[in-house]
Amino acid sequence: MSFIKKQSIGFYFAALAVIAAVVATVFYLINCNTAYFSNLGVNAVIVGCLIVAIVLELVYIIGYNKVGVSLVMDVLPLVCGALMMVAFAQFITARVNSIATILSFERNAQTMSDLSSAIVGMICCFVAILMNIIGSYFKVVKTEE
Repeated sequence: MSFIKKQSIGFYFAALAVIAAVVATVFYLINCNTAYFSNLGVNAVIVGCLIVAIVLELVYIIGYNKVGVSLVMDVLPLVCGALMMVAFAQFITARVNSIATILSFERNAQTMSDLSSAIVGMICCFVAILMNIIGSYFKVVKTEE
């Protein structure tokens, strides 16, 4: 219980960023296996960037609790945010033509179902980016007074 009591708001934003990034990764992989998007395959850049960002965000959370303030701990949220942004941009780039085609010409229940997992994944990736940016402005551990 003392671990939770000493955490500041930055910890919770970082934890939410990790959760949103994991959900984004899962929905991206689900989307890659749908009937409409399966021919595009899995983009290793998207999955790699998200997984590395998740690991680094966890290192940031744990490291900040163990080490405290240091240059490395201050840089980690920036690196995580950049990796998530690359993944988000690649995710949109990989799906934008298919989204336009589905919404314009191939709109039916199956394609809209396939599209929904892509949109949920994109939204979760964007939420992870926002949580990372907001959380980087706050301390992870409360200061001792």
